Amino acid sequence: MTMIGIVDLHSHILPYVDDGALRKEESDMLIGMLYSQGVRISCATPHLRKGMFETSDEDILKQFEKLEERTKASGNDIRMFLSREYHCDELFIEKLRQGKILPLGNSKALLIEFSQSHSIEDIEKYIKLVMDHGYAPVIAHIERYPVFKGQLDKVRQLADMGAYIQINAGSILGREGMRRAMRCRKLISEKAVHAVASDAHDPYDRPAELDRCYELIRKRYGEQTANELMYINPLKILGLLKGE
Repeated sequence: MTMIGIVDLHSHILPYVDDGALRKEESDMLIGMLYSQGVRISCATPHLRKGMFETSDEDILKQFEKLEERTKASGNDIRMFLSREYHCDELFIEKLRQGKILPLGNSKALLIEFSQSHSIEDIEKYIKLVMDHGYAPVIAHIERYPVFKGQLDKVRQLADMGAYIQINAGSILGREGMRRAMRCRKLISEKAVHAVASDAHDPYDRPAELDRCYELIRKRYGEQTANELMYINPLKILGLLKGE
C-alpha cells in the first residue's frame, strides 16, 4: 500500500551542497523515488554546520531552482520547499542573531540537529534560544542522540517546551540497527514523536523509504497514526494545513 500525499520535511536532495546527492543525476533519482513512494510535498534541508557544511543560502537557492525546473520537466508533481538542517553551533547562533534563517515551508519552524556530545542541558538551551527568536524547533532524528537512550521522559520534556520531535524512516525500518529501530517504535507507541521524514541522502546507501515506513506504522499502530506522522503533522509543521 502506498499512501499518496506523504509530506517529507527533511531530505538532502540538492546536489553539490552537502553530503547528500553528489550530482544532479542522483538528485533527480531521489525525486523520482520520493514521488513513486507517494510524496507530494518535499522540503530540501541541506546541512549548515561550521567547518563542515557552509554552503551559502545563495548557492543552495541556485541549486534548488535548477532542481525545481528539472522536476517540473520530468512530470513529477511534487510541491517543493527549501530550508536547512541547522547544526546547533556558533554559526547557527550567528545566523539566528542576524535573522538569516530559512524556515521550513511557510512556517516559523526550524529543523535543528545536535552532535553526539551535546548534553540534555545544551539541547534545552538551544531550544529556548530558537524559541526566543520566534521560531519553533524541530529536532532532527532524535533517535540518534545517545543522551536520550532510555530517556523517554526527557523527550517528552522537550516537546512540552515547544519542540517538535522528528525521527527517520530508515531508523524505524532497522537500517541503522534494531536497537535504534526499537527506540523509534517505542517513541511512536508512546506518542512521543510528531513527524517521520526520509532524511534521504542518496539513492543507494541512504535512500528514501517512506512507503515501506508508512505501511509498517499503519500495520503496527493504525492508519490514523501513520497519517498523523507522515501527512497531518508535517503539514502543520510546514504551515500548510488550513486553519493552522
